[in-house]
Amino acid sequence: RSTLFPYTTLFRSASPDEDMIYAKVTGFIPKERVETKTQAERFDYKKAIRHGDCYACGDTIIDYGFVEDYLLNIEQDFGVMIQGAGFDRYNAMSTMQKLESADDPIECTEVKQHSSVLHPATKLLYEYVCKGRFRYEYNLLLENNFSNARCTEDTNLNKYVNKKRSNGKVDMVVALINAVYMMMQYEILDGDEFFVG
Repeated sequence: RSTLFPYTTLFRSASPDEDMIYAKVTGFIPKERVETKTQAERFDYKKAIRHGDCYACGDTIIDYGFVEDYLLNIEQDFGVMIQGAGFDRYNAMSTMQKLESADDPIECTEVKQHSSVLHPATKLLYEYVCKGRFRYEYNLLLENNFSNARCTEDTNLNKYVNKKRSNGKVDMVVALINAVYMMMQYEILDGDEFFVG
């Protein structure tokens, strides 16, 4: 089981002339696993924590209460309006239920982790990166995950990030693809600038 819980805030520009995607990707890791993960993955998690790429919370498992508070305060902290949150059922079911039942609830949608579902979002993100239309807040951990990621195709030629064939952790890239999937679901919002997680 992964010890990194990734979360993505994603913005689409309001101007059709600009046509950009902006992202801020954040990770959460257990405090007592920082040293172990640093050695095992050969990535400096302490530096990433100092830079704000991820937060160390909890002991041997992450403090989901900390994560939930972070998510519930995004609108206030970043001055945005949340349209919804997408989640992988395996990692976040309990947290998403709490977000939906909060005083100011967030609508949550399960993003099925299957190539047929994730292919359009994977393809769109790839195209935006290639065209220079993807921008992200400087993040060493996200860059590390991108360098680890390997895409493969299923029998229907659907592209997806293959965790087994990737060269290390890719959780933040997968979280970003989930956010792009959510963004695509909200395209019916008439071109308004929006945020999804």
